[in-house]
Amino acid sequence: MNNNAVNNSNGNKELAEDLLELGKFYFLNEKYDEAIKVLQKAQKFSTSSADIYYHLGLVYEAKNVLHEAKVMYLRATEIDPRFTLAQEHLDKLVGK
Repeated sequence: MNNNAVNNSNGNKELAEDLLELGKFYFLNEKYDEAIKVLQKAQKFSTSSADIYYHLGLVYEAKNVLHEAKVMYLRATEIDPRFTLAQEHLDKLVGK
């Protein structure tokens, strides 16, 4: 990998983290549609971030879009099997 690819990768990761923080802010302020848009954008820059999927799950759960919430929590646990918060939310939604 050349330096540009490395720098671009780091830049994408930083952008994804910034978008994740913005998504959390929108979520905490109950601006769920804005949170979804921002978190979906973050996904494009970091497809392997369990945290992004987890927070999307939280937003969908808050909006009572439970199928999407389950999908997001499941994806978070697939990326990071030790992500206990995502697993707890998933278990609650599937009735475990």
